[in-house]
Amino acid sequence: MDTNRLRYFCTIVQTENLRRASELLHISPPALSKAMKVFEEEVGIKVIEQVGRGIIITDQGKRFYEKAYKLLKQIDDLKNINNDITKEKMIRIGSFEVFTTYFIGPLFSKYFQDFHCELHELIPGKMEDALASNMIDIGITYIPIPHPKIDHLKVGKIKMGLFSAQDKFLNISFSKLPFVVPIIPVEGSPTKIKGLDGWPDTSLPRFQKYKVTLMESAMELCRQGLAVAYLPKFIVNLHNEKITSKFSLREIPLPQKRSKECQDQEVFIIKRKSSPEDTNIKQIAKALRMHCCQ
Repeated sequence: MDTNRLRYFCTIVQTENLRRASELLHISPPALSKAMKVFEEEVGIKVIEQVGRGIIITDQGKRFYEKAYKLLKQIDDLKNINNDITKEKMIRIGSFEVFTTYFIGPLFSKYFQDFHCELHELIPGKMEDALASNMIDIGITYIPIPHPKIDHLKVGKIKMGLFSAQDKFLNISFSKLPFVVPIIPVEGSPTKIKGLDGWPDTSLPRFQKYKVTLMESAMELCRQGLAVAYLPKFIVNLHNEKITSKFSLREIPLPQKRSKECQDQEVFIIKRKSSPEDTNIKQIAKALRMHCCQ
């Protein structure tokens, strides 16, 4: 059924005058009459009767109008919703603490000040699921989990390092260093990474003395000289800029034979395969390269 003819019919019912309806619809009376004949064939009922020079709406036509009017209103409401969505600038980003705490401020302030923003704390795997189910628009990660509906776009690399408080653990062997590690495991990584910090536990086991949910908790244990943590260098640099030197963190040398596999993490923007690589993605990639990737 053509919605234009449905709208013509409703206008005729409302005006009860063919000529007046044609004026409102900006079409000629003969064209409107022809459209109504096609409309009656489509719906299979007689909706208008010609009486002299005027018209009357049949009982069937009146009943049909009640439903047709509601349908047209729903169609108009849908169009308005679409217009609101188009006009409203909205972005929904999913990531974990590395990026949601220390990167999101510069990102939103420079590129998305006039947007409505949602920030979802999600671990790898859950992030891909949230994208696939349309809960978020874009994800940021350095532990990509394969998903049939998701693309992982490589942005660059962030430098990683081992950190603790000043003058702590200077002469302790690696096997005895008290690590603080993420308590939430990562599942499904093709690189066999087990923890959210990205440490290669399979090839380089470590002494996991503390397990925490938040990276900030791990950094506090480091500040107190109780633990060492595997952290992105850009985060530690920002941390050290904002606090007194007494609580700044210093880098501890990694085991020489294994240092290469622990130094870098590739960063990815993740999106739905059905979504274009749009301006928002390009701006996030630019911001990541500027603030996080070295």
